[in-house]
Amino acid sequence: MARKGPAPTPRKEKDRSERWLLTYSDMITLLLLFFIILYSLSTVNPAKYLELSQAFASVFNGGPLQLFPTTSTGGAGVLNGLNPGQKVTSNRGGPQAGTGGASVLRQQAVSAMQNLIKAGRVKVIPTENGFAISLITDQYFSPGSATLSPDAMPVLQQVSSFLGEISNSVVVEGYTDNLPVDTKQWSSNWQLGSERALAVLMSLEDYGIPTERLSESSYGETRPVVPNDTPEGRAQNRRVDIVVVEKM
Repeated sequence: MARKGPAPTPRKEKDRSERWLLTYSDMITLLLLFFIILYSLSTVNPAKYLELSQAFASVFNGGPLQLFPTTSTGGAGVLNGLNPGQKVTSNRGGPQAGTGGASVLRQQAVSAMQNLIKAGRVKVIPTENGFAISLITDQYFSPGSATLSPDAMPVLQQVSSFLGEISNSVVVEGYTDNLPVDTKQWSSNWQLGSERALAVLMSLEDYGIPTERLSESSYGETRPVVPNDTPEGRAQNRRVDIVVVEKM
């Protein structure tokens, strides 16, 4: 009489014993998504971050994982009005600075005022929170004076034309050299720097820049760009900077 082998495992019992595979596969999937998130955050791209967040929102709501949404025509998707490759603008109205190099807005300023830069009337320089259109005050004010010279107006009109195309806040900053003011009109370099900055601010306002976008400050002699030990150095430190704010 032939010996019988072990009884086959019932189908239901076998299915029950393999349920751990479901938990394991879910865990592996979550780990994969976690590392994708870590990788995406290591090099933050606002457009890609938006795509990724929308994709995960779709997954957790029961939809398919779709990292690159498509439009009804089958082409690359548009996320909240952002086309692929389109620059992301800041909430201050100006494009954000890219990693390394000048921001797009600063490049536009250089292009818009190329003639003034070549003529030595203005400089476009980076700052901590944006960039400045810098005016050497010896070209715009008489010594010890806070009254703009007539030939300053075409320059400020061109600067205002550029500023009128953007919506960023603008801070007009006044600076002086370290020599005491040689006039009874001003009590200190602080006051002279402030009055010159205010004169430039009022001209920008006259040329159509909204008042709510403008503010003024004075640093007097406290922030020289070069040492004050030569006449040339002191001339560079006597300046008014029109700062375009790109980030707070």
